[in-house]
Amino acid sequence: MNVGLNQLLVASAALFAVGAFALVARRSAIVMLLGTQFMFAAGAIAFVAFGTFGLGTRTLGAGAAVALFAGATAVAELAVGLTMAALIYREHRSFAVDADRE
Repeated sequence: MNVGLNQLLVASAALFAVGAFALVARRSAIVMLLGTQFMFAAGAIAFVAFGTFGLGTRTLGAGAAVALFAGATAVAELAVGLTMAALIYREHRSFAVDADRE
C-alpha cells in the first residue's frame, strides 16, 4: 500500500486540528505546549510530504531545502514553547493557565 500526497496532507491537517483544539481548550500550560507541538509537527509533515513528492520540481537540492524548512519549524517550535511557558509561569507562578490570582 502506497501512501500518496493527499493522504499525508489529510493526516497533517488532522494533526493540526487536534493541536489547535488543544491550544484553544487551555486546561494547562502543558496542554497548550503539546498543542503547539502537534501544530508544528503537522507543518513538518507537510514540508516533508511536499519534498518527497517533488512539488513539481526535479532539482537535486529540493531535499536539502525541505530539511532546512523542517529544521526551521523545529527551532520556531522551541522558541514559541519556551516563551509561552516563561510568560505563563511569570504571570501565574504556576503552569496552570486558569489558576486564580491571589
